[in-house]
Amino acid sequence: MILQNHLPCQTSEFPCKYLGVPLSPHKLTNAQVQPIVDRIADRLPGWKADLLTRAGRCTLVQFVLTSMMVYLLLAVDLPARALKSIDKIRRGFLWKGRRDVRGHCLVAWPKVTRPWFLGGLGISHLQHLGWSLRLRWLWLQKTEPDKTWAFLPVKAQHQVQAFFDAAVVTVVGNGKNTIFWKDRWLTDQSLETHDPHMFNAVTARGRKRKVSDALENRSWILDIKGALTVEVLAEYLQLWDLLEGVELQSEIEDTHIWSFSASGNFTTKSAYEALFIGSIHFEPWERIWKTWAPSKCKFFLWTVAHKKCWTADRLARKGLDHPASCPLCAQAEETIDHLLVTCVFSRQIWFTVLQDLGLETLAPQVVDMSFVEWWAAASSRVTGQNQKGLNSIITLVSWSLWNHRNRCVFDGISPNLAYVAASIKEEARQWSIAGARGISHLLAPAAAVT
Repeated sequence: MILQNHLPCQTSEFPCKYLGVPLSPHKLTNAQVQPIVDRIADRLPGWKADLLTRAGRCTLVQFVLTSMMVYLLLAVDLPARALKSIDKIRRGFLWKGRRDVRGHCLVAWPKVTRPWFLGGLGISHLQHLGWSLRLRWLWLQKTEPDKTWAFLPVKAQHQVQAFFDAAVVTVVGNGKNTIFWKDRWLTDQSLETHDPHMFNAVTARGRKRKVSDALENRSWILDIKGALTVEVLAEYLQLWDLLEGVELQSEIEDTHIWSFSASGNFTTKSAYEALFIGSIHFEPWERIWKTWAPSKCKFFLWTVAHKKCWTADRLARKGLDHPASCPLCAQAEETIDHLLVTCVFSRQIWFTVLQDLGLETLAPQVVDMSFVEWWAAASSRVTGQNQKGLNSIITLVSWSLWNHRNRCVFDGISPNLAYVAASIKEEARQWSIAGARGISHLLAPAAAVT
């Protein structure tokens, strides 16, 4: 009441909201964060999802639904169940355009929420995004200790704190802003990791000691209070030798370096990408996502690279009705690789289209059995604008073959080489007008193969 008499503010009880952030002295419950989940879901009905391609939905998921979470994730650690509910909404809208979806996801959600270069769609992984955003507070507390809030404890999950400790390297100056036992300043590891037996013998208070205090009169020795085992003594002698050459420079401040950025400064992007270190690189990502083409065509090629298109082989594995053979050639079982590179109908289309551009030697041959591998080999044989144009043409032809295949299956039309070739030629002209400079370059004098 005394505070209220001096400040024109309203009093309320926990849990409450401040600047849109739910606050509670305890961990937020699912009921307290349910309004956040509902607010995300309320955005879906007005988007007319049935009129959007999956690529268009992907854009809305990342730049609207996910962006709505950034402010909250920066401030609070949402319960795992809340994140799961929001992911369910994002996943459902991406694949089917509605809040809930079961059995219609072409690619597993953990793979979808990876960066492009790791085979995902670039949709943010909410838990990793939250960790990356909240690492900012640990970084500011470490690098700007003069901030008014820096003396307050920053609550961070064990995984986040461990990641931060491993990511920051310190160049010691005066040693006043470096923790002796926990920061990476003496070796490529912290002393906590480098000398684990001795660290276990250090007092709780000693573990917070700064380098400047620890080295003064060798005060770090007084922090060791536990049992002096053989391992502790060995690590003690080793540390003594390491510290012999250390000299502090009183006029120079300590410098903290973020290991995952070239500048040495923390960025949320670098932290987020570092959380995926160890994942397998997705080789065709640049050819798919950096090529000039409509986003729906790139999305299709992404599913091709993951072999997740609904061709006959995949339908058969799921026990669904499927064509007995390739709808375009009727000579072999249909797979996505067959449809795009080994089918005689498709090969004729590739040869016809590439011949008009002077690139017929790049057309799929009998030995080419994988679409992704053939694309990589063909693209590597040209450079510059020729390469950009070829990648756009390959995207266009693949998309056209897929659409023609679907018309044969669902509309009952017969395969028509002349129609497909003419439609590709006209579409290439339209892409060129729309800004595909590589195609414009190819449609000029025939390109030379290097």
